[in-house]
Amino acid sequence: MNLIARPASTRGHLAFRVKRPADRRNLSRSATRALDVLEFFGLARRPLRAVEIARELDMSPSSANQLLKTMVGSAHLLFDARDKTYRPSPRLAAFGLWMNALHGGGADLQALVGDVCAATGMAVTVTVPNDLSMQVVASAAPDPAAVGRGWQVPLFGTATGSAYLAGLDMAEVRRLAVRARMPEHEIPAIIDVLARIRRAHQAEGPSEDGTNWSIAMRLPLALGGVTAVLGLGGPAEAVKPDVTRLAGAMRGAIARHFPA
Repeated sequence: MNLIARPASTRGHLAFRVKRPADRRNLSRSATRALDVLEFFGLARRPLRAVEIARELDMSPSSANQLLKTMVGSAHLLFDARDKTYRPSPRLAAFGLWMNALHGGGADLQALVGDVCAATGMAVTVTVPNDLSMQVVASAAPDPAAVGRGWQVPLFGTATGSAYLAGLDMAEVRRLAVRARMPEHEIPAIIDVLARIRRAHQAEGPSEDGTNWSIAMRLPLALGGVTAVLGLGGPAEAVKPDVTRLAGAMRGAIARHFPA
């Protein structure tokens, strides 16, 4: 079964392949590194030494030390000279409280994708809409290079995008399709596929080149006011024949992490 809202023709369509953060030239490397440091503190939930941060973020020791000293100097981090560890400063407390309220009251998305990855052996993501793409905000995979936070995939033509689109009203779907320069005569077929996805409670289908197969379903929470999508992907020969079991593992993990 192929349930992906894919245009029949991509002529004129604003389609793109996977985008990685490093592909985007407008990123300030030091700014994103500082945010990566804060995210790592959120995952570790303990004071960290410079060597741990450098190893986690694949930075040289000298670059990590320079960045951490800058963040201490701006009062975003505190340094404990006794055990040579860093921790977030109370300056970030108000931001942390607001983020907790905004993004689901403490939902542990990394634990969710980790559980599904461990149960299935596949690459697993949580994505949220970002204009005409779905952007990865949590990920786990047997091969860490297979997928990463910040990666983007198209809103139209992917399982994750289709799962998200299926929850929108059709007027909004049409608006997004027009923005993505979808041929007008193809929009009704896309809307029909989205109706079938809603009935199935999941989207699934091949990658553009057919080598991978993905499954996606909406999560029962909003992140910053937008719906998040749990996705799973792997080689088509491994995923496609096992969709029922893999989708069941995804639903079981959702039920455990987000009980009604």
